[in-house]
Amino acid sequence: MQVGHPLERAVSSILKNGFPNSYSEGSPHKRLPWQRISWKPVFFAIVIIPFNTYWIALTEMVWSSLHFTAASLPLNVIFILFCLIGYNAVARRISPKLAFTQEDLLVIYLILATASAVTGYDSLVGLTGILPHATWFATPENDWANMFSGYLPTWLIITDREAVQSFYVGQVDFFTQWHHWLIPGLSWTGFVFVMALLLMCLTVLVRRPWTQQEKLTYPIIQLPLEMTDPKTHLFSNPLFWIGFAVAAIVDVVNGLNFLYPEVPYIPVRGIQLGRHLTEKPWNAIGWTPIRFRFFMIGMTYLLPLNFSVSCWFFYVCRKILRIVGSITGWSNISGYPFTGQQSMGALLGICIVVLFAVHRHLKSVWIQVFQNAELDDIREPLRYRTAVVGIMVCGFLLILFGIWMGLSFWVVVIFFLLFLMMSVAMARIRAESGVPEHDLHLVSPQDSLVSLLGTRFFGPRNLAGLSLFVWFSRRKRNYLMPHQLEGFKIAERRRFSSGFVLWLLILATFMGTCSGFIVFPRVLYHYGAEAGAVGMMDVGWDTFNRLSAWLQYPRPPDWIANSFLLAGMLMTFILTFLRHKFLWFPFHPAGYALANGFGIDDYWFTIFLASLIKWVVLSQGGARAYRRSLSFFFGLIVGDYILACSWALLSVILNRPMYTVWR
Repeated sequence: MQVGHPLERAVSSILKNGFPNSYSEGSPHKRLPWQRISWKPVFFAIVIIPFNTYWIALTEMVWSSLHFTAASLPLNVIFILFCLIGYNAVARRISPKLAFTQEDLLVIYLILATASAVTGYDSLVGLTGILPHATWFATPENDWANMFSGYLPTWLIITDREAVQSFYVGQVDFFTQWHHWLIPGLSWTGFVFVMALLLMCLTVLVRRPWTQQEKLTYPIIQLPLEMTDPKTHLFSNPLFWIGFAVAAIVDVVNGLNFLYPEVPYIPVRGIQLGRHLTEKPWNAIGWTPIRFRFFMIGMTYLLPLNFSVSCWFFYVCRKILRIVGSITGWSNISGYPFTGQQSMGALLGICIVVLFAVHRHLKSVWIQVFQNAELDDIREPLRYRTAVVGIMVCGFLLILFGIWMGLSFWVVVIFFLLFLMMSVAMARIRAESGVPEHDLHLVSPQDSLVSLLGTRFFGPRNLAGLSLFVWFSRRKRNYLMPHQLEGFKIAERRRFSSGFVLWLLILATFMGTCSGFIVFPRVLYHYGAEAGAVGMMDVGWDTFNRLSAWLQYPRPPDWIANSFLLAGMLMTFILTFLRHKFLWFPFHPAGYALANGFGIDDYWFTIFLASLIKWVVLSQGGARAYRRSLSFFFGLIVGDYILACSWALLSVILNRPMYTVWR
């Protein structure tokens, strides 16, 4: 390259001054100056990713204790952010240049949150549990070796018996067995990366109407923005530290109780109501825990009141349905009350509703792309034409991947269509409500397809291929699209280039996936999966027990289940209509969708308690009292997070399980 060449000058400028604005100085679209982002936080976050992955591996896989990544606001990332803010307080006294700016901290947050979602419990942790499972647990009794023979693609799983044995038993150097993981690791890495790019392109298409036209609030990003903004003085607010102390003291005492049983235990985990209702029909409510989780109280305090009320109201309705089923005998119908189908129908309904709401925008995009019409998309992370082409290319690659697995063309197309609709629905729910967790364990495209058409319609090869997709469609807590949307919203709030954020998210996805496929097997070859990786192995059991049942006991179409799926969709349409028709209508369709999921069992009472507190504050003190009280609830979240992660970090140092706030 010649000295003084324009490209050389541009590269030198970036290295010296950081990333430039999205628009040139002479651009007619230039409005306000955009923040410049240096390389320092990017390099720092990239270096941290492997250590973060190792922490996840020990805590979520080996000890199966604290599930950092299951929360919408990842615990481990907030812990790292808190530590960096503490570092800043010291660094500024020495030299302000050593400290991270707010933009630096937010870049680190975005990279680590995305990487954690990729490697999390409902993502690569689950996939790692699937890859060797069928080989190791095949026995003459279950006949898996013959039953699955020829149907599971060998380039996607681990088939070498010695490599699998070392994985489960442990005390082996992974790098003596790495070649058995190379092809599956590269194949799944490519799959994850392409799927993330597809979701990114889809996110670009819906970002503007959701963010700028509907002005969704994205409650999840409130805490990172407050923590990193020196103008808010969050850490000098006494209410914050009171909330922090309340959560921290309880976690310290209960952590000491875990180590020394003579220390009194503070009963925050509450009771299991179902154990105390032993007579019919009340015992039909099943598992109904009443628990107090401080970070859940803090996060649900941020939720819109109609959403939080809807969650616990429809949860109670779900329990009433079980009691009614016990009285009427409907509970004898297999699958009653079909909560998974109701939730699936609700998610599909939400997707249809939100896409219809932005259909004019999507129509404009279509005209621009295919008729060369002009559309102002220069401020978008990607030009719309690029995003549409990206969706087409990535969709083609995913279909090709599925066909290579042995799936029929129409099966892989319908599966990914359902998955994308669920992703859009979950992204919308997160953007609008900020729900602290979205665990929909009984909801998946696989189950919906089998209920609709029966197992015989698909055949063994399609069923086997669909089973290998269980790891990312099983519980839905690590969906990438919500993190991508929140990243673009942070970019908009802090006025740095959304195009830069897009590349950050792509980099974080790639680095997180690569680190997961290196760190996870290495850790498990050392400790052994059978030493305690119960949660990870549960994903394998769920995958192959389901496949075994499908192959051994063919199922016809389940028209009752299909009816409940349609009922869930219809319920969503009705709730949406009533919300738009009557401003006072208190129920939200997203609350109905989540109330029929598995995760809300764990925190329904927390949502009820937080919504009651918020209602009292708003009714007695108004919006001003609510805003003033936010610092206390931010303190509850941060205090619970910091102590939970401190115990988890101590477990890594001492190489043993420790007290866990949440699992």
